[in-house]
Amino acid sequence: MNPKLVRNLIVGNLAVYTVVAALLAYAYLFPSTPKTRAASNTVFTNNAPFISIMLPTPTPYSQALVPSSPAAIKTVVPFETPIPVTPVPRTATTPALQVAAVRDQGLVPPTNLNVILLGTDQRAGQSNWRTDTLILLTINQQEKTVGMLTIPRDLYVNIPGIGKQRINTADFYGYYYHYPGDGPNLIKQTIEQNLGIRVHYFVRGGFDAFRKAIDLLGGIQVDVDCPLYEQDFYDDYGHATLNFQPGLQTMDGVTALRYARSRYTTNDYDRGRRQRKVILAMWDKATALNLLPKWPELYEQMRDSIQTDLSPVEMAAFAYIGAQLKMNQIKSRAIDNRSTIPYITPEGAQVLLPNPEKIHAVLVEFFAPIADEVDAVATENARIQILSGNPQAAGIAATALKRQGLNTTAAAELVPLAASSTITLYKNKPATAQRLAALLRIDPASIQTATDGAAPFDIVVNLGRNYNACQK
Repeated sequence: MNPKLVRNLIVGNLAVYTVVAALLAYAYLFPSTPKTRAASNTVFTNNAPFISIMLPTPTPYSQALVPSSPAAIKTVVPFETPIPVTPVPRTATTPALQVAAVRDQGLVPPTNLNVILLGTDQRAGQSNWRTDTLILLTINQQEKTVGMLTIPRDLYVNIPGIGKQRINTADFYGYYYHYPGDGPNLIKQTIEQNLGIRVHYFVRGGFDAFRKAIDLLGGIQVDVDCPLYEQDFYDDYGHATLNFQPGLQTMDGVTALRYARSRYTTNDYDRGRRQRKVILAMWDKATALNLLPKWPELYEQMRDSIQTDLSPVEMAAFAYIGAQLKMNQIKSRAIDNRSTIPYITPEGAQVLLPNPEKIHAVLVEFFAPIADEVDAVATENARIQILSGNPQAAGIAATALKRQGLNTTAAAELVPLAASSTITLYKNKPATAQRLAALLRIDPASIQTATDGAAPFDIVVNLGRNYNACQK
């Protein structure tokens, strides 16, 4: 054997091992800190210093949205989105996009801050994804009220620099074309141009973030008002048959995720309604456990699963507002089939065209202050009992009313099932009676009075055969 060759092999191997050892040591001593694309983009900032507990309105991002590489653009279709489209980058010669007729124009109170909650179906190793959940959260810092508005994922809008597309593709396109501020900023721009509502912040998470948050809370209780059945449901956690019956259901993270995601036996509008129910149940549990003031600690456990441009100080301010809220200070609304028009594109995709006038009416009511009747109901402070021959209906109604801030108890004993529902006043509480009729969708003509000074409750609601707990 050639001694020189052996010596050269030994020296070469030692050199390779030395380089590998040096790289491992560097990785151990100087670990990388993962950052979200949007949060780490140095040219994108909200410019919003924290002042007391009232957060100022962030400075809008004013730089023109232009893809970083105006070279040849590939055809990209987000995962499972059946709309063939070749996006065209916006250039100096591209005509300005038409701004939607619906604009803010003082619609949003100046003390409101708007946060878009984004739920994506992005998975590890997957290059394309969609934003299947878009919920606009508006926080009125002065009135200490909150609104949740579901934006349907199939809303057919003008995405800046892309053109007509489903709104749930904007996040992906913003990432793919390297827009300043990334996908979340393109979502913000899209909502502002099409709905006239400026979005200040975003919070984005995938399926696992949703599951993890609920499990951190120790599970939640959801008032399931409509039956939901889906035999062959598949997700990242396996195969299941979903069978949710009306009633107060305790759900862990996976169960709540499946309840919020199922849509093949219902529709996207109902799914959005269920998603808002789950979010309210999460807030309810966090409030009951007094966890909102501990949000920084919870965020540390969640930070690897969510992305946001809210700073820790801003999140603490929002948690402070959340800790003061009551359920009757939270609005839950949606842009749904009453304010959109079904449409099939030339490519055969089923989408929803926005009806600007009707959407404007939805937004006017959504951003309006909480109605005075809520204050009148709080002043009356009525004690309410729910009776029914259907115990599930009584339990669902009692839970829903409690979450509207009403002092409600479901009777333990069953009564004969009445032909129709009635609201009986034993004390003069007219505002509460009208509120009950509206919330339970009971004919106000069924409100009656009774004289019984010894009655343990101020108002008794008897849910009859005509009561429908499923209120979509």
